[in-house]
Amino acid sequence: MMKKSIYQLLNEVETDFREYEQAELSSREKEYHKQKFLMEVKRMDKMNRKNKNRKVWKIAAGMAAACVLTAGVTSIANPVLAKEIFSSVFGNLVENAQGEKYEKEDTEMYTKLGKSATSVQDEISRQEEQGGYVTTMENNGVTVSVSDIYCDGYVLYYTASIKTDKGELNQADGIITETKEGSNPSIAIDGTRLSGYSSKAFDKSNDGSFVTINQVDLLNPTDTMEKPIDLKVGEKDTLVVDWDVKQFVGYLWDQRDESGEYVSTGKVEGDWHLRFPVTVDKSANESFDINKEENGIKVKSAVKTKAGLLVEIELPDFTKEPYNDPYNDPDMGIKDSEGNWLQWMNQKTDLHEDGTSTIQIMVLYDGEKNLTFDVTTKDEDQVSLASIGFQVP
Repeated sequence: MMKKSIYQLLNEVETDFREYEQAELSSREKEYHKQKFLMEVKRMDKMNRKNKNRKVWKIAAGMAAACVLTAGVTSIANPVLAKEIFSSVFGNLVENAQGEKYEKEDTEMYTKLGKSATSVQDEISRQEEQGGYVTTMENNGVTVSVSDIYCDGYVLYYTASIKTDKGELNQADGIITETKEGSNPSIAIDGTRLSGYSSKAFDKSNDGSFVTINQVDLLNPTDTMEKPIDLKVGEKDTLVVDWDVKQFVGYLWDQRDESGEYVSTGKVEGDWHLRFPVTVDKSANESFDINKEENGIKVKSAVKTKAGLLVEIELPDFTKEPYNDPYNDPDMGIKDSEGNWLQWMNQKTDLHEDGTSTIQIMVLYDGEKNLTFDVTTKDEDQVSLASIGFQVP
């Protein structure tokens, strides 16, 4: 008997959905929950691996890496060198990635963004009116700071760090800002409160600080009612970001309680409000046409930015002939010349009444010239629906 794929097993589960209230998720919500799922998978992977000598191993790896010259973003970066080239926060992010399962992917992301980012103090110095910004705030024994900013008009990343003498947080492996009780952080751009953003846990670094990087979607932003909003990014050079956090909760990533939840070391409640400017830097953005089609799938055009590549694609209704995918959900993405998937950064999907759609996929980009947009079915056969090669000028 042929082994069944996870997709077949899930599709064969019989569930009476009449018992559930139906709700259509927006594309923003789908991307938000996808990132949350990926974060959980990473944490579960950490829990399942041996950690007793983790810190010692990281220090040894950092010392060994100091003896090696690194070349290019795709190589495994030297954590010590990273702290000299980038801010200490980006350096700590690179260092924390060493020895982890996703070391290569995370290092590529942090290194590329670190080289393209601007310090928040440089951002403020660019502004004619420099008052009213708060990039560091202390409350209830916890100091939160915003450090670096990357914004190309399609996606915004900012790094942040926590320093505290609170034992309930200091003994944690990581700190999160979102909890089941609903005391979640909120973010606003130019006074418009957004429905959410992709936030990662603050992970502890060897210097005692906790560091993270957050992503804000500028390609398809929605307000708190999940309605699309126009931030008019193309009409201005500067955005003002307000970031509010109400509590921090510490967790141990390698310990779970009887209910299967990560063991919490405690929480600290308070009110942290940070405000900082963001310069929308489109100086490196370069648009170009592609216009290649295969099997009803068309790659139209792309925009190259400092750290990413945004590709626009027209997709057919995959539920119809000749695809016959009842879920209208094939696997798709962009590969390099060696067949490696480029990392996802952002995505926007526009569904049309006839079942077709237009999508924009943004991936981490570092100068690869020959790329392929690849589409395959999600069944065990992984049938190729399209493999469209294109070149980046």
